[in-house]
Amino acid sequence: MKPIINIEAFRQYYEEAVNCKTVLNANAENLSFDDERRLDALLPIYDEHGREMVKRLIVNAIRSDSQNYSDQVRKWADNAIVAMFIYETDNVLSDYIPDHLSEAAIEAVAKDLIEREKQKNTVKSREGTEYEVIKSEEANCLLCKHTDGIPTYCRAYITLQNAKDMDFSDDWISEEVLSYSDMNKAYVDSIDENRTDKLVREKFDEEYINFKKAMVSKSPIDVFESCYKIAAMEDVYCYVTESKTFTPEEKEYILNSGDCVLTDLMQDWYDYGDWNDRVSDSVENTFSERMGEYQKSLDNSEDCEEELE
Repeated sequence: MKPIINIEAFRQYYEEAVNCKTVLNANAENLSFDDERRLDALLPIYDEHGREMVKRLIVNAIRSDSQNYSDQVRKWADNAIVAMFIYETDNVLSDYIPDHLSEAAIEAVAKDLIEREKQKNTVKSREGTEYEVIKSEEANCLLCKHTDGIPTYCRAYITLQNAKDMDFSDDWISEEVLSYSDMNKAYVDSIDENRTDKLVREKFDEEYINFKKAMVSKSPIDVFESCYKIAAMEDVYCYVTESKTFTPEEKEYILNSGDCVLTDLMQDWYDYGDWNDRVSDSVENTFSERMGEYQKSLDNSEDCEEELE
């Protein structure tokens, strides 16, 4: 393995390693207990700091005093990559050791890591690159790739149920980074954004369905007289669900204002009446007005709270 020489990458990695060590040390007591309690402490650490980072710290601890561990754990540690950066001297590697953990706790964590390595979920691209799936929600996946023993992290949209049969390409992969923490944050942010987008779509769908129900309950004459309003709703609904990209502030307004946003957009487009213009212009203008009113109401609410205090 050729050591990495990027000093900034090393500084970030060192900081993340020390942070992980601090968390392991803080959980030393829980990591010394039975499997269930140990797992309750370990899983959040894996999730926040990454299993590979925990592995490096545990490997360093075992290597510093290997005779006190089982053959299985000792051989596992001997075969692990210890130094990734040219700057990782013996003193640096000793900084990684979670020194509050008992030998029994280190042994137990090592065995848990060994089992997880055996059970890891992998996908292979058409180019032959193997990726470990660290975690996923729907098609949004956080992946790990090992190159010469060095793990890098990335994201991709893959339907895991069909991953072995699908035409999965390396081109689907986002930028690869050394920092698990950075990519994990990007993954979590993406998941949050997807959940918010789903809630926005559900709110529009609910309003659209209610509008349709109201229309079909009318008499044929009333439906005929409402044809322009129906057309206006179709225009607006198609635009906001298929074409418009909402800002985080607009999403907050849609979900938290309590307004019937889709109905308001439809009514303004219907009232405007000049359908030679684009529905997008009407929607953007209405959003701009409603967002200003919404922000003003939030500011007034904050002022009232400050006065009460």
